[in-house]
Amino acid sequence: MRIDRIGAFQFHPIQPIKADIVLRRGLCNLKTRKGVAMQNVDRPTGSSLAGAAILLEIGAAYGIVDFIRHSNGFDVAALAERSGIGEPMIADYVDAMREAGLVTLAKAGERDIYRPADDFPDVVNDVGYLSWALLACAPLIVNAREFAADNALAQARHPRDGGLVARTSKWMGELSFYPQPERAILKLRPKKIVDLGSGSGGFLIRMLHQLDGARGVGVDLSATATEQAKQAAEANGFAGRLEFLHRPIQSLVDDPAPLKGADVVHAGFVMHDLLPAEERTLDALLETCREHASSGTVVIVDAVPLAPDRWERSFAAAFNHLHRNFMSRRLLSEDAWREKFEQAGFGNVAVETLGHPGGRMILGSA
Repeated sequence: MRIDRIGAFQFHPIQPIKADIVLRRGLCNLKTRKGVAMQNVDRPTGSSLAGAAILLEIGAAYGIVDFIRHSNGFDVAALAERSGIGEPMIADYVDAMREAGLVTLAKAGERDIYRPADDFPDVVNDVGYLSWALLACAPLIVNAREFAADNALAQARHPRDGGLVARTSKWMGELSFYPQPERAILKLRPKKIVDLGSGSGGFLIRMLHQLDGARGVGVDLSATATEQAKQAAEANGFAGRLEFLHRPIQSLVDDPAPLKGADVVHAGFVMHDLLPAEERTLDALLETCREHASSGTVVIVDAVPLAPDRWERSFAAAFNHLHRNFMSRRLLSEDAWREKFEQAGFGNVAVETLGHPGGRMILGSA
């Protein structure tokens, strides 16, 4: 192949390829346009994911993504009423979503009815990773040089937004790391679930939809996320069965009242926030959970520092780097988690791999 050199840059002339264009919102095989090779992958391209991210983040700002996701049919008026945005802008937004393949026209008429595309949950999941990385973690990444120069000062100056972390984590988690612990917990048929680091409340709300008569208590440090959780509980008709507390999970060591009578204590991607500075508190919290939910099961979902499998290496490495160097956190290995549980007095400990890169589920019971 001939190589043209201009300055320090090398240019490889694109070779014409005889193939048909096969497109499906960025999911593509071999494609050409007028003899020019286009993106050639069998997975979502960066551009298609970016387009979906723009539209879904706008939808999140309007407060309508969850509504669209769980809707069997909606019109522009319903979205306008829910969002408080004028119908002309919402109509244009819905057109963009349809053109992007994120929603489909289910019924045309005087009042057009739309539905989410079949793979809408998968797209939200994919965008969740991108939004968590580049929006929720933006204060860390944008100010990377400040963190390198004075980590403690940079952490004080550039905290992440708890509500944004919770929302993007929910987008990732509903397919990648919630289903597995949810299935494990449903098998136990608990009457009371305590969720440590409950975020915007999605986990407990999904549990109560499947557990008649069960109650839930959520504990979270973020005032924004806690308020979102309370609103979501009311919207789902669970205001009388769900309680969300704005307090640090560490406070349960001295005031374990919310844990009493719990059949299941769940902690999703929150325990590493205690490491390494509050490792003794983590140990005490595990013991407290065992003592006050003595007949129950503790389910911790968290990340390990090294994930050798190819599908999880990239995200796991970045996740570990951000937490270690920008948040002063230390992730525990599978063996370290086993040891923690055993030292806290749990007789039965199991570790399972999640569908989330680097994610692990640790279950402990007496």
